Amino acid sequence: MISMKRNELEISHTAQMQPIQEQKQGSAPNKRRSSRNRLSTAIVAVMTTAALVLSPFAVTGQALAASATAAKPSAALAPFVNPELQGYRQVEYAIKHNLVQPLNTVVKKDGYQLTVNGFIADKYELIILFTAQADSKRAFVFMPPKGHSLQLSDAVTGKVISGKKFNDALVIGASPAKKDHILYGIAKIPLSSPLTTPPKKVAAQFQLGTLTAIELNQLKALDAEMLAATEKAHADNPDQTSSFSYSPELLKKYDAIKSNVKYSPVLKVFFDINPKVWKQETRTLTPEETIDVAGHKIKVKLELTPFTTITTLSSDEALFKNREFMETFYMEYNPSLLVKNGTGDYKSQEGASVYTYADHEMKIVSESYFFLNKPQSLRLDFTNMKDRKITQQLIVDMSKQ
Repeated sequence: MISMKRNELEISHTAQMQPIQEQKQGSAPNKRRSSRNRLSTAIVAVMTTAALVLSPFAVTGQALAASATAAKPSAALAPFVNPELQGYRQVEYAIKHNLVQPLNTVVKKDGYQLTVNGFIADKYELIILFTAQADSKRAFVFMPPKGHSLQLSDAVTGKVISGKKFNDALVIGASPAKKDHILYGIAKIPLSSPLTTPPKKVAAQFQLGTLTAIELNQLKALDAEMLAATEKAHADNPDQTSSFSYSPELLKKYDAIKSNVKYSPVLKVFFDINPKVWKQETRTLTPEETIDVAGHKIKVKLELTPFTTITTLSSDEALFKNREFMETFYMEYNPSLLVKNGTGDYKSQEGASVYTYADHEMKIVSESYFFLNKPQSLRLDFTNMKDRKITQQLIVDMSKQ
């Protein structure tokens, strides 16, 4: 990948974000894929991986009561099932399985209006669906390093679930055509460990960035210039062996527009949470088969929740803080999870992942949303990153577990 200097995390995102294209596991990058999308993917991966919230909960059980086959987006939720909105497939899955608590909670302040349309909970991730509206002369815009921000707290105890820092909650959105003053947003709050006491009521404090309509047009033109510069660099260096940075002129333009971003007042909204939201179906798989990593036997455990897969690799040996072993592991046994779908093919279902380590154990918490679709089987591939060859493979037949 072309290495971006200084501004790797500062490519502008207007409210009408382009869809992130899913790439098949192990395939070569699509050379015609937009550089803006490639950069967006990198940005989101970095932000999501870094977004650790240290408050923990433990729950099991069933999803919200209703027939999953009959679940369809309501008028209020339909705008969130939109290919232009990054993360829409996850919302679509949640609606299908009745995991969305519908809401219609509104707050207004200084010309801004924010409506919370829905809430989704998982042991390792919370999701808020919202609609924001500003004065028609302003346009919502997402520009790192601050971007849009959210602080989520337990409204009863006051305990913060996610802070105001940029990486504590990923707040993204898309606007309808020619209506940049409206934003359909998804706020994701990743959790490093489950909440010990699921809140009955939460307080969500949003702050959203905007530009004037004229400034937004300037940003779109600059986006086109930066995209052209990136594509030219890729054409000049198709193997992407050297680093790349934007010209001082482009960076100066970007910084000038970024300095014009104005943020809404804090839009604070309270809403009650249906206790059924916290009752989630989970499943733990412990295959008898082990994998061999550089001559060491490794046991595998998979915990599946509606939106997360927790892969635990363990050994009787103290391997996972051994630097030499871990270097070998990452280069020659990089793990990825694939799911067998209705056509009999295996497809990657992992999003961003967070790794934690102990001497005898490595835990990988990955965003995923396939469990409630009742997959036939799972496949864990361990791949050599240099030649992209699978070095170990473990198939888990769900019907036998």
